[in-house]
Formats: sequence, structure tokens, C-alpha cells
Amino acid sequence: MRRAPVASLVLGTVLLLLAGCRPKLEVVLASQEERLPAPRFLVEDPEHPERPRYNTVQVMNREGVLFWHLRAEPFGDQNSGRQLAYGERPEGFSVVEEPRPLEPGGRYALFVIGQNRGSLHFDVDAEGRVHAVSP
Repeated sequence: MRRAPVASLVLGTVLLLLAGCRPKLEVVLASQEERLPAPRFLVEDPEHPERPRYNTVQVMNREGVLFWHLRAEPFGDQNSGRQLAYGERPEGFSVVEEPRPLEPGGRYALFVIGQNRGSLHFDVDAEGRVHAVSP
């Protein structure tokens, strides 16, 4: 009789872990040649290879200051696309926070948020070239 509660606990733990292992959105630079003022990014969604699903885009600097914020209008993931360019509003999104200029020497993070989420941390060098970095 003691096995049933233990089995239920183990099964519940496994299900919780599997739910937490959802594929995340993959965010990368569109090319190795991205530069200021409008670097481009690609978003892939392993669960939806035909089109990534997200409803919010944010860019912050290393201090946590919001540099750009977009939200899908109407709210949902029907308008998301594979490519984003910094400071350019994609169709179907509204601007919550206007883009601030990215600066050479800055470190930033792009967050793409929906049912799943993804991010890309990037630096801007002195010449304005954008480089992906580990968080």
C-alpha cells in the first residue's frame, strides 16, 4: 500500500520536469555581418517550424534598462515572424517603448516571449559590429 503514494509522487515529479523542458525559442543574429543601427535577428520555434510563435519583444542593456519593447496587437502569437530588425516595427505589433539607439561598447539582450521564450545576448564593438555572446 505504500507504493501507490510513492509512485504517484514520482510520476508527478516526472510530469512536472517534462512540462518544464519545453523547447525554447532560438534567437540568433541574421548574419555575422550585423551592424548598428539596425541589426537583424532570426527567431526559430522548434514546436512550430512553419512560423515562430511569440507576442512580446524586448531589448535591455546589461543594467536592465529597457531599450525597446514591442507587443502583438491584437495580443496573441498570430503576427510573429522569423526575422526582426532592431528599431523596425513588424506588422501586427505595437511599440510599447520606442527604440533607443544602441551604442558601440554596449552589451544588450533581446528577449522574444510567448508560450515559449528565447533570448540572445550581444555586444556591440567600437566599430558598431554586433557579436553574439554567452549570458
